[in-house]
Amino acid sequence: MTTYTRTHRGHTMHVHAPEDATAFDADAFARFTASDTILGLDVETRAIVQGSAGPFGPDAGVRLVQFGSLTDAWVLNPVVPEHRAAIETTLNNPRIRFASHTAYDPLCVWASLGIPLGQRAIDTHLLSKLIDPDERAGHGLKELAARHLDPGLGEAETALLERMQALAPTGQRAGKKAQRWGWNNLPVTDEAYTVYAGLDAIYARRLLPVLLDKCAPYGHLVRMEQWLAAQSTGITIRGLALDMEYTARLLAETLAQYDAADAVIRKELRFSGNSPKFATWLETLGVRGMPRTDTGQIQVTRDSLTALMDDVASGKRTFPPRYRPLLSARLEMAQTKNVITNLRQFLKAADANGRIHPTINTLRAKTARMSITGPPLQTLKKFDPRLRHCLRADPGHVLVACDFSQVEIRVAAALAKDPTLIGVIHSGVDIHSATAELMYGPGYTKEDRTISKRATFGTVYGGGVRALAQQTGVDLATAQSVIDRWRRTYPAVIRYGRRLSAMKVVTTVTGRRIPADPIRSYANCNYAIQSSARDLLVAAVYTLATRHGLHARLWLFVHDEVIVQVPAEHAEEVRDLMGRVMTGTFRGVRIEAEAEILGTHWGALQEAPDSLAA
Repeated sequence: MTTYTRTHRGHTMHVHAPEDATAFDADAFARFTASDTILGLDVETRAIVQGSAGPFGPDAGVRLVQFGSLTDAWVLNPVVPEHRAAIETTLNNPRIRFASHTAYDPLCVWASLGIPLGQRAIDTHLLSKLIDPDERAGHGLKELAARHLDPGLGEAETALLERMQALAPTGQRAGKKAQRWGWNNLPVTDEAYTVYAGLDAIYARRLLPVLLDKCAPYGHLVRMEQWLAAQSTGITIRGLALDMEYTARLLAETLAQYDAADAVIRKELRFSGNSPKFATWLETLGVRGMPRTDTGQIQVTRDSLTALMDDVASGKRTFPPRYRPLLSARLEMAQTKNVITNLRQFLKAADANGRIHPTINTLRAKTARMSITGPPLQTLKKFDPRLRHCLRADPGHVLVACDFSQVEIRVAAALAKDPTLIGVIHSGVDIHSATAELMYGPGYTKEDRTISKRATFGTVYGGGVRALAQQTGVDLATAQSVIDRWRRTYPAVIRYGRRLSAMKVVTTVTGRRIPADPIRSYANCNYAIQSSARDLLVAAVYTLATRHGLHARLWLFVHDEVIVQVPAEHAEEVRDLMGRVMTGTFRGVRIEAEAEILGTHWGALQEAPDSLAA
């Protein structure tokens, strides 16, 4: 067995690397694993293709598994039977917990070895995000190790990358090619590779007590976030069934729509609608007042084209009638391009069983708002269910969803203790209609309601006059008048926002600390409201999972919505349960939730699935 020693700032670490079965000292390894109840865990895998099924796809492959204490690491090769047996025994030991950085390592362990770690996995990345939720703070393992411990891990990474560059064949050294080659081909016994692998596990273990100490003021959040991360990892492991036939058919039809629209432009202008020449062509027609790129060119996007066509239709702009079909065709291209991109992502991300395994980033935003990647499912809109329809429940099951209703407005009322807004909420009438009536009187119009709604969200979230004008199409004077009316209607909300804007750190009702952005102090109110609403959702998920046994039924979290998968015969019962659990009060203000049975697919089509050209 080979042992490598590294010392940084007086801290000596040993990386033990048994090359084969004969060099493996099982007794020494057993003493090592018995030395602590928490071990660092890290895996080295083949290079993962971007957008693929990740650990669940054919490109995946665990090459090494490492366990680390504060001073020692063992680097084991799962291909060697004796090593694999030791790996599985250690991972299955209920006495041992594991510190890793992000959920990637527990996911790889499950995908390659079939061992779920659940809440025995402690994520140091989550601890770092609790300490400083700003994504720009630097939460990578190497950054944290350098900041809190020493530069040893970063130096090991540099040595490894230099080794990959030196050994990569000619033609595999440009850009990231050397790294991709190295992750796939560098011998697992290579010193730089082995040392880097072992130190990853050691540094994850060394970081744990340092980060936990800094999290002491909000230890309750540590427990909740680690629990939530385990549930999210469970969702990723189980995966979501992709309706492969529907998805492929929708992609083919959407590509045909895109090509047909592009053909209209090519026939008239002799270039593709995707060409930068289209923006130049708009310039030659005298189009002015559209948003522009950083280089000064007209932006040709779905939103800019929609606004242009609306102006032409209303008479605000003139545009040659002959060329109006070209605008429609280019808008069709813009609208279908996003659909095509998503459909291709779905198919690329699917594993051999037709399941995708999205990652739920439980502490993505400063406010702890969650996001989904691989693919980004939270971006799929309800108003166009075609993409959501690609994802379906397992046979014999249906999807049931429950969504908070206007939760952030209700949270704003509770936090600000605004009697007028609380009265509107408790009256049971539509919040935006009531706001419009308070602002404009009983004769308010549909447009007044729309502007009032925008003013509510904009003012609560720190938006100004210009933002409201852009969102509603009114002039600046009208936007200013609307905001002034809103402020007079709900003065306590305004006072609350001003009070928070003076704070350097916002502390939420759950004890979460969110540093203010010095140049956007007006966003502090948004931080407090959005974060509190997010934690209400997590509390509801916890109740559903622990008290009502739905932890294995969790299917996805999307914004303020929880989706579960249940046998069809239990759908009504679960729908009613979710509605009851998610409906309650927050600081005396009623929180409403709406539950519904979605059916076999996430998105319900307005027409039969075999007719997709909507």
